[in-house]
Amino acid sequence: MVPSQPEIALAGLVICMVGPHEPRPGGVTSQVETLSRCLRGVGVQVRPVDTNVQALRRWGRLGRWLLPLCQLALVPWRLWRASRGADLIHVHLASYWGFYLPMLAIALVRALRRRPVVASYHGGMAEQFVAAHRQRVQSLLKSIDVLLTSAQVIAAAFEPLGLKPILMPNVVDLEQFSPRSGGPRDLTVQPAPLLLWIKRFDHVSNPALMVRAYALVRQQVSGARLLMIGDGPRRAEIETLAAELNAPVEFAGRVSFKALQAAYAAADVFVSSSAVDNQPNTLLEASALGLPIVATAVGGVPEMVHDGVDALLTPPDDPAALAQAILRLLQEPVLAERLSQAAIANAQRFTWPAVWPQLAAVYGKARETSR
Repeated sequence: MVPSQPEIALAGLVICMVGPHEPRPGGVTSQVETLSRCLRGVGVQVRPVDTNVQALRRWGRLGRWLLPLCQLALVPWRLWRASRGADLIHVHLASYWGFYLPMLAIALVRALRRRPVVASYHGGMAEQFVAAHRQRVQSLLKSIDVLLTSAQVIAAAFEPLGLKPILMPNVVDLEQFSPRSGGPRDLTVQPAPLLLWIKRFDHVSNPALMVRAYALVRQQVSGARLLMIGDGPRRAEIETLAAELNAPVEFAGRVSFKALQAAYAAADVFVSSSAVDNQPNTLLEASALGLPIVATAVGGVPEMVHDGVDALLTPPDDPAALAQAILRLLQEPVLAERLSQAAIANAQRFTWPAVWPQLAAVYGKARETSR
């Protein structure tokens, strides 16, 4: 096969990939690892620069206290060492500490070792964060050449700073998430349809909404099951809520990638109940697999999936609306099939063949700008 122009443009580059790497769980980690893997596949040498200090997270409360100090010392040193001879730095940002830690490292290293920098902002709370920290955010972003966001609603948060972010979709790896054979099951004859939820148990992902909606679903489909994968500070609270509502939720905690794939394969409907979100990897993965999707219409979600076309979207924090959308998929197999096929088609926008020409152009622009 003859390599494409984007592949030729990327081949041979040495790129420092700054962000949370495995085994740190989370959506940003997933995107960092997926992008790194895809870049290596076209001949790029990726040097990981991990912003996490995994060992300290096993030290309990003491580790949590020491973590920020150790990160401030280790991450700039890791970046300094990795950036020697590199062609470009690609840093992945979130809000608050997920912004300040990597950007302080970028600012320190770039002051001494000039390298072009591309930044991808993943934080769903961009509007609140940028508004509250405007001057500091603006000052630190002077250290980058190109700012990427995956949704227009996130890009808009940076426009008051005089910045014009470039829209760049997240990537879903079809080698790991490809359409399921046979398409969606006929849930009108499925005695125990399985709903799947994957997220961190915190206020952002709003797991309480999922449990309340599930309790309503069971009033009409008594055999419906709910598997919730993930962990976080609200898990004990949500387990108590499920017990109070007599909702037999299956709490899996954090699982291996193999177990995650098995959960996707067993699921009948994928549900996202987030209060805040950007372009979640789980929706990309569910779309690529052809799972019928119900999601809250928050942040960048309506830009990636479309109500009545390839998903059903509901208002945030409305258990009745979320439950009703789930019930439609359980009771209308023709609708579930149509949304499933449309989701598979929509996922093509987020595959590596679709994204790499855009990314190659961005890397080229950053290298040209920094000269």
